[in-house]
Amino acid sequence: MPYVESDGINIYYEVEGEGAPLMLLHGLAGSLNGFRNLGYTEKLSKEHQLILIDARGHGRSDKPHQPEAYRLKLFVNDTLAVLDELGVEKPHFLGYSMGGMVGLGIGVYSPDRFSSLIIGGWGMRERHTEMSIKFEQGLIERFQKGIDAMWSVRAGSLQGLPSEVLSRMKEEFYLNDPEALLAFLSVREHVGFEDFLPSLELPCLFYAGDEDFLHDGAKQTAELIPNARFVSLPGLDHMGAFRHSDKVLPHVLSFIKEAG
Repeated sequence: MPYVESDGINIYYEVEGEGAPLMLLHGLAGSLNGFRNLGYTEKLSKEHQLILIDARGHGRSDKPHQPEAYRLKLFVNDTLAVLDELGVEKPHFLGYSMGGMVGLGIGVYSPDRFSSLIIGGWGMRERHTEMSIKFEQGLIERFQKGIDAMWSVRAGSLQGLPSEVLSRMKEEFYLNDPEALLAFLSVREHVGFEDFLPSLELPCLFYAGDEDFLHDGAKQTAELIPNARFVSLPGLDHMGAFRHSDKVLPHVLSFIKEAG
């Protein structure tokens, strides 16, 4: 199984498809197979070499229990370690939710290593603010109840998927380690996005469902970056804008073609 070491953590990744390289990074409590289960890889691999990563603390990657292991720069370092292992130069990047957070981190720490950033379901949020702490405290209380309680909430947002897809996603979800996720949620970090992003030169696409509580923040972040655009997806909430790949991918593919 393909792993690369990054700052002492083993990061699991997979590669498939041919074409311009595109890195994919999932959201909190997900894994790289979320993109496969929801139809992203089938469509994207026809035009792109896909580099899929299990983020630290998730999937088949190591799951440390120390909060200091979940600093944003370390997540960015993980993406670079995989690129170095593969010898890939300047891929496009697509991250959803927590993966979008890492995308913003790339814009701060390593924009020269990527050709463009596609950030779904996320906007500029500092994790030390009262709003972020209140939001993440709700997640902490949920995760403290254990993996079964966590899955019951996630399953509710996946209603209507084919039973075989839901079964695969449940199996993947149970790879989670609640203690590792709680360590991630305990991090209170100020990155200073407002200082860096107005000078970011990379082409950027932000998108979010118009029923997502992060919608307006994503839109405002796109307005802050000179070469960015924002797409609002009608009728979709936070999970909906991930599960409905058919609504997302036309925007993603046309953006990548324009970005070159």
